[in-house]
Amino acid sequence: MQFIPVMAKPKVVKQNQGLLFSEASLMTWWFTSCGASGPLGPTQAQCDSAYRNSNVSVVVGKEGHLRGVQMWRVPATNMYKISAYGAAGGKGAKNHNKRSHGVIISAIFPLEKGDILYILIGHQGEDACPGRNPETHKICLGESSVIEDGFDSDGSALKWAGGGGGGGGATYVYRVRNGELVPLLIAAGGGGKAYLEDPESSLDQIFLEQYENDTSAPGVNGKSGAAGGDAPPLDGITADGHDGVSFVHPMGKIFLQPLAAMESHGEAEIEVYLNCSHCQTQSCKRDEDTRLILCLCDSDEVLASDNVTCLVIASTVVTGVNHLHAVRIRLQSPEYKLSKIRSSTIMTDYNPNYCFAGKAASLSELKEVPRKNITLLRALGHGAFGEVYEGQVLGMNGENTAMQVAIKTLPEICSEQDEMDFLMEALIMSKFSHQNIVRCIGVSLQILPRFILLELMTGGDMKTFLRLNRPRTNQPSSLSMLELLHMARDIALGCRYLEENHFIHRDIAARNCLLTCPGPERVAKIGDFGMARDIYRASYYRKGGRAMLPVKWMPPEAFLEGIFTCKTDTWSFGVLLWEIFSLGYMPYPCKTNQEVLEFVTGGGRMDPPKSCPGPV
Repeated sequence: MQFIPVMAKPKVVKQNQGLLFSEASLMTWWFTSCGASGPLGPTQAQCDSAYRNSNVSVVVGKEGHLRGVQMWRVPATNMYKISAYGAAGGKGAKNHNKRSHGVIISAIFPLEKGDILYILIGHQGEDACPGRNPETHKICLGESSVIEDGFDSDGSALKWAGGGGGGGGATYVYRVRNGELVPLLIAAGGGGKAYLEDPESSLDQIFLEQYENDTSAPGVNGKSGAAGGDAPPLDGITADGHDGVSFVHPMGKIFLQPLAAMESHGEAEIEVYLNCSHCQTQSCKRDEDTRLILCLCDSDEVLASDNVTCLVIASTVVTGVNHLHAVRIRLQSPEYKLSKIRSSTIMTDYNPNYCFAGKAASLSELKEVPRKNITLLRALGHGAFGEVYEGQVLGMNGENTAMQVAIKTLPEICSEQDEMDFLMEALIMSKFSHQNIVRCIGVSLQILPRFILLELMTGGDMKTFLRLNRPRTNQPSSLSMLELLHMARDIALGCRYLEENHFIHRDIAARNCLLTCPGPERVAKIGDFGMARDIYRASYYRKGGRAMLPVKWMPPEAFLEGIFTCKTDTWSFGVLLWEIFSLGYMPYPCKTNQEVLEFVTGGGRMDPPKSCPGPV
């Protein structure tokens, strides 16, 4: 424990009002697995390469219990917010709809200059497929069912076992006190998925993430108190591994309750904590130019001269404030960046070959919701940009009652292109008003991180729902033919509405359709416009453009010549019908994208799913 890495001292860059501010005080440090995976941590060379163009500098342990541990020196005495992200669990051989998410947990700690933090990043649990074992590999290819055949009626193994996913590793942040390792944060890893999905598992069965603040607390099954994904208590082909239990040291002020969010390897983030408790909104930022801490206000308010109070002010007065000092304060701030995108980029950089539903796009059409009216409740998963949460918003119906919503978030650290894409998605969804298209409730863009508020769809995505309702041994599917037809009809009505508005979706598929609830009263809606959003990029059709195309849902003229019309969506709807009546199987089973391309352009078509009615 005498190994103390030596690192360069931070350079003082500015003196302001008698206070010294270092470069370090304005920074956020991100720690990753450095490209390592599996049971071994990264090497020094891997982390040197991974952090080459960043502000992170670490010494990586080479042997013993410090092997693969990243050691980072605290640059200045301050309050720091530390966020740890546990790794996700692995998928089972026939249980690959979704993985168990790793947990994010944040807390605020006082740290002193020169303190060494020891950071161990959890690795994602290994998926069962493709299988290393020859027997598992056959199962992954659909050529064997030896595991199901080898289990007795009570679930006990007769002759062979395997095919489950590995547990995700926990992410640890700790330091040494009096020669002892003292954990500050441990973010639990997700449990590995069993070989098969449990037919009794409920779509809306969500387990609350757990955490301890006592290192002596007993763990699940008598294992360690806080760690990665755990083994299940009973052996069985549908018994998923348990998620780990997170830990926060009692000296840390918990900033964010545990939320299951990570879908891959773990991460850790350390940033200087800005105390915004004096602000009326409890939200603030440090101005990059003046180094002063500025309170943030909602969109319909302006900050008073006391830098604490937010005043409601007429919009004409706000737009008239343009003197030099105001411009300096706003320069490079989130508000300035947003106004820049609002006034120019998003209006002029969309694809010239495509019309936005016959209408001009303007961010002023989006309903801005004050951040103080929004409450995050729990994580639902990870979206294209950042985490997606279930939340509540007040004051949407002219009353003080809470409306349940889904909240898409944009990380504070992102590119301008990500910001444009995020805003374009909000713009697109706000254009539509139809019972079979997910409704955009509003946005909260003035304070970071930016939010898009959407109608909450508790039934989840259609693909997962269909797969969970497949028939099991001695148990038929719980979905009737009429229910499947209703879902297909709902999406057809949404597609017709889009066509009437001259809008081409380009990615109609079960994964992009959402359900209002899992029960029989469910309504299916089109809920993801990611591909439609990307077409507004002027660079989309340039040679070497984005290659993430849904080939199995596209007609030949789309992937051969880049031609997209309303007929493209009609073709995709046909593939969606195949997904619905096969109960969520992948179209063109056993074919790669390249094989599908050759098959379809050669005139090949899929056979109807088993038991599909003739008219369908």
